[in-house]
Amino acid sequence: MGMEGPQTGQQEHRAEQRRRIIAAAAVCFSRDGFHGTSMQQICAEAGMSPGALYRYFPSKESLIGAIVEGERADRARILDALDGAPTFVDGLRDCLDVMLSPEPLLPCKALGPEVMAEAIRNETLRDALEPVEEETRARLVATLEAARARGEIDPAIDLETLNMLFNMIGDGLILHNLLHPEWQLAGRADALADLIRRMIAPQVGEVET
Repeated sequence: MGMEGPQTGQQEHRAEQRRRIIAAAAVCFSRDGFHGTSMQQICAEAGMSPGALYRYFPSKESLIGAIVEGERADRARILDALDGAPTFVDGLRDCLDVMLSPEPLLPCKALGPEVMAEAIRNETLRDALEPVEEETRARLVATLEAARARGEIDPAIDLETLNMLFNMIGDGLILHNLLHPEWQLAGRADALADLIRRMIAPQVGEVET
C-alpha cells in the first residue's frame, strides 16, 4: 500500500508531461509544418529542456506517431455516435459538424494533411499511421453493412469502394476547409449530407434485365 501513492504520482506526472509535449508539438506542427519545426521549437513551446523532452520522445516522428495514436479514441467516439444515430446519413451529418468545426475537437485535425503528406515518404510514420487508419476503415465497413441491412444503402454498391470514397471525401473536406475557409463548408453540411443520402440510396423502380 505504501508504494502505490508514489508510483501512481510518478505515472500521472509522466502522463501529464507527455500530454504537455504532444500539445506543444501539435501547436508547432500546425503553425510551421512538420519539416519547418525543430525539436528546439517544441521544447520552447512546451517550456522544458531538450534533455527532458528526449526522455519522452526521441524524434519528431515519434511525436507525430503519438499524436496519431491519441486520435484513436476520438475516432472511436465519432464512430460510436455514427453507429448510434437514427440513420447512417444522420450520423454522417453529425460527423461533418465535427470535421468542419472551427474548434479543435479532433487533436490532429489541422495536422491531417501534414501527417499524410509526410507518411507518403516516411515509412516509419506510415507504419505508425496505418494501424489507426485500418481500424477506422474496418469500423466504417461494419457501419455501412448495418446501414445496408436496414435498407439505407443500394445493395448494388460495393461497400469497400464506398468506404474508400468516404475516407477520401473526409480527408478532402478537412484539407479544403483549411485551404479554402471562404468556402464556408460548415454551412454546407446539410447540403453535403443530402448529396450523400441521394448517392447511396437504393434505386427505386429500376427495371431488372
